[in-house]
Amino acid sequence: MRFLIVVAAAGLGAGIVSLFLPLRVWHPSVVEIRIPPQILFVAMLVAFILCVYLVRSELALRKLRILALQQALAAQSERSSGMFDSVTNVFTRGLLHDLLHREIARAERNGRPLALIMCDVNNFKQVNDRYGHLMGDEVLGQVASILKECVRGSDHVVRYGGDEFLLILPETSHEGSRVVRERVNERVAEWDRGHRVGDVPISISMGMYLHATGQTPEQDIAEADARMYLEKQAVAPRNLTADIGRHES
Repeated sequence: MRFLIVVAAAGLGAGIVSLFLPLRVWHPSVVEIRIPPQILFVAMLVAFILCVYLVRSELALRKLRILALQQALAAQSERSSGMFDSVTNVFTRGLLHDLLHREIARAERNGRPLALIMCDVNNFKQVNDRYGHLMGDEVLGQVASILKECVRGSDHVVRYGGDEFLLILPETSHEGSRVVRERVNERVAEWDRGHRVGDVPISISMGMYLHATGQTPEQDIAEADARMYLEKQAVAPRNLTADIGRHES
């Protein structure tokens, strides 16, 4: 396009010179042309205007492409922001049904196990009540980071709500989910020893469940949640006893 502009500009310049100095430019011994200089000038002017028009059209088209790309990136950014929880940077609950439905279909199609672990942060309400929601958000962020470190890249961590997280572990047996559970407990206990919030101990109650063929995502979640609740009930008396001991001492 730039080459055409240069050529058109050169032709236009030659046309202008021919228009005003025809005898010096068009010497009979050099070249013989039957086109009047005025017509040549007009032709070159039209060619130049056409090139300018094409360049402007190309620039306008390029601007439209850039604008479309910016809009696509903005839309993608908005979708991404809706996919991840702002506090914990894990998947939001809004994606859970589709995500779990896809993993269930894949597990049943391939005949492979699918494990779910529902996680609940023990004593989280005490952290919020005593130290505020900003500290509570910090604890949730740390717990979420630990959960992501304890699973594989093919696994999924979802913030189910409040202080609850759901781990979706494709191609994971009961033994494999037990290993993940032990790993999470160890990492959380290690973090709690070095970063305990005041005198509130942080631990995780977890309920494990293996998907059974034919069950819906809602049924799988309910089973994992029920098992987590049973463990949380078992942990509560121990926490209460430890709390009473601290106050008596």
